[in-house]
This record gives sequence, C-alpha cells and structure tokens, in this order.
Amino acid sequence: MCDSFVALSNVTQNGTVIFAKSADCEVNEANAIVRIPRQKHVKGEAVRLTHLVIPQAEETYEVFLTKAFWTYGAEIGINEYGLAMGEEAVYTTEMHEEQDGVIGPDLVRLGLERAKNCQEALQVMIDLLEKYGQGGSAELKGNSHFDSSFLMADSQEAYILETAGRNWAIRKIDSFDSISNLLTISDNYTRCSLTTSKAALNWAQRFALPEYPPNLGSVERQTTTYQALKNQQGKITVKTFFEIMRHHGEGYHPATATAHRNICVHAGPQENRWWQADGVMVTEVGEHGVIAWVTGTSGTCVSIFKPVFLGVELPDIGPVPTEHFDPRSLWWKHELLHRRAMADFENLVPEIRKDFDIIEEQFLAEAETVKKGTLAEKKDFMDYCFAIAMQATERWIATLRARKDLKFKDEGYRAMWQKLNAEAGLVGLPA
Repeated sequence: MCDSFVALSNVTQNGTVIFAKSADCEVNEANAIVRIPRQKHVKGEAVRLTHLVIPQAEETYEVFLTKAFWTYGAEIGINEYGLAMGEEAVYTTEMHEEQDGVIGPDLVRLGLERAKNCQEALQVMIDLLEKYGQGGSAELKGNSHFDSSFLMADSQEAYILETAGRNWAIRKIDSFDSISNLLTISDNYTRCSLTTSKAALNWAQRFALPEYPPNLGSVERQTTTYQALKNQQGKITVKTFFEIMRHHGEGYHPATATAHRNICVHAGPQENRWWQADGVMVTEVGEHGVIAWVTGTSGTCVSIFKPVFLGVELPDIGPVPTEHFDPRSLWWKHELLHRRAMADFENLVPEIRKDFDIIEEQFLAEAETVKKGTLAEKKDFMDYCFAIAMQATERWIATLRARKDLKFKDEGYRAMWQKLNAEAGLVGLPA
C-alpha cells in the first residue's frame, strides 16, 4: 500500500511543481536510494529487468530512485529533466496473466530513463505494457502479482496512468491530485486503450476488484491526501508534502490499528499489516531546476528529509541494503532508532519529531540558496545534510539504547517485532 500526490504550479506557493510518493513495503524489505548517471548504450544491447530481458535504449537519462533493493525498477524516481513518477499496486480483473512481464516498478525506471516529459513517458510505458504485459512476482516474499497505476509530473503537466493487464487509461490533472491502491478513472479519461467514446466505458467499473486485503484503506488514504491538498491550494510547499507524508489519524497507535488508514504507514500485529513506509521521496521542479527530498529510511515520522540534486554523486550512505541487518547501511542504521521508537510510540515520536523538525527546517531554508549554486556547492550541501541527519539519528540511538525501561506494552506487537528482528538478524532491541 502506497500513496502518491502532486501539486502543479497553479496551486503551489512558489509556482513550482511538487510531487511525492511513499514506498510502503514489507518491514525488512529495505529501500535503497540510487543515482544512475546518463549513459550511452551499444546498439543491440539488452537490459535485464526484474523478470525479463528486453532491448536497451541507445541512451538512458540520469535518474534518482528510491527502490526495493531486489528489483530492477523503482517505486519512486525523478530524472535530470524533472520528470517525476511513482507507482501503486492496483487489483484488477486482468491479473490472471501468470507469465513473466514488466512489473510496475520496472515501468517507472524505464519511463524515467527513456523520456524527458510526461508525454514521452506515457508513450514509452504504454508501448512496453502492450508488448510485454504485466506479470511475475512484485513482492520480496511469496508470489504476489498485481497491476499498476502511475502518477507522473514534469515541469508543465501531470497525468495518471492506470493499467489492467495490457489495457490502460490516462487522465490529465488540472491542478492537484492523488492516487492510492485503487482505480480512480471512471469515464473521465483523456485517452483509453479500449475506446475513443467516453460514453462507452467506465474504466474503474469495468476492471476494478473489491479492495484486497479488505483493511488496505485505499479510499480513506486517497481521500486524506486529496483533501489535504485541496485545503492548502495556493499555499502548498515542500513542507506541506512532508506533513502529509507524516499523517497519523487521531488516537492512532500501530499496535491497535485495524487498517492502513494513515499516510505514514506502520506495521502492526494484525493480519496483512506487516507493512510500513520503507522510504519516501518528495520532488520540486521550478525555474532553479530539480531537487529531491528523500528519507532513505523507514518510519517517516521519525525520519529526516535530506536534499538530493541531480548531476552530483550521492553522499556515502554505505552498501546497498538487503533484508539482513547491516549497520553500515543508512537504511539499517536508522532501524536502530525506528524500531526502538515504536516501543513507546505515543511519547517518543513527538519528542524525536520536535528535534528533527528543527534540522529539517534548516535544510529547507538553506536549500533555497543552494538551488541557485554550482554543482560543487550542491554536492557540499548534500554531504553536510546527510552528515547532520546521521549525527542526530545516532544521538537518538544512544539515548534510547540507554533506556532500560523501553519495552513493548502490547504482547502481539512485541511478538511481531521479535519475529521480524530475528529474521533480519537484529539483536539488542526492546522486547
């Protein structure tokens, strides 16, 4: 379960285009942040996707991605031209296609690498979809297949692309919109693979299945993100997007929630709730170029967004994480904070957030100047921000490690974390 939303320049405070997506995955499905530079490829070269090998393009553009460590593609990304994109799982009547195809995250990366804007990306992705179809497992564990919906934006416009097998529908966005794990296009599509007559087809009615699992909360989450943007029209900033990504409903606690109705998703002991926000990206495109803000860590409410500029190397964030604990990795190092904070969720999250908000505000303010700077200045700023964020994280890890009273109160929640920590090889955490 994931959430994506966008605000075009006609509703943002600074006239920029702002995009965001959360990657909600299995608890130990570490997300990697990856920069892939622009590359020329040999004619006839092939590229191995998650499940398929297909012809490579002659040139691929620079991309910055947040991705599950084991997939070729990504759930979230942006390229050097300011084209941003995110993917959501949707459940349709056409998911019976069992042979290997191009999974949704692969389509995100291929669209970003091969297109400069939304129009080009739509064509690239539709061509691949129609040629290869969708198929193959899209989860780390088990064998779960689903179709995909996509939200994409460039410096001028934004679109929703929804798929059902090899079928597709497109809707252009006027000012702001959001998607979750459900089909949202009815007869209001801009283009559709099945018909040119809008009276002839209601897309969602034709292809949508009942929500699965039933506690997915897709309608509630999509309503939350859409309403939050609607309420802030004309005043929307990057900080607005950070706040939406940290949404918890009133009285929420991960141990007792029965459905995923929050944008900041946390795992819980109930059936089908061993999922969490493993990474988030917020992008902003305007007259001063492209900037991405990324957590690179799970638990958005106890994470710090850090800036990434295209065209420069990423800071040292350690090895690409896997499903096994590695303290050298940014993602897993942060888990030493995140998983301790969950033991006293109602008290520790506000305390940590108060500290981290000060740091994040500093990053946002200084980024306004750095946006206009040289690549060297951008590189220095990125290195500085990642270092400061890590120092703050390490301070909290030390503080919570010293808390001998830090224990889970809910037995089911404690048992869930014990099992997941053991699977990852994490020891010494609250029980």
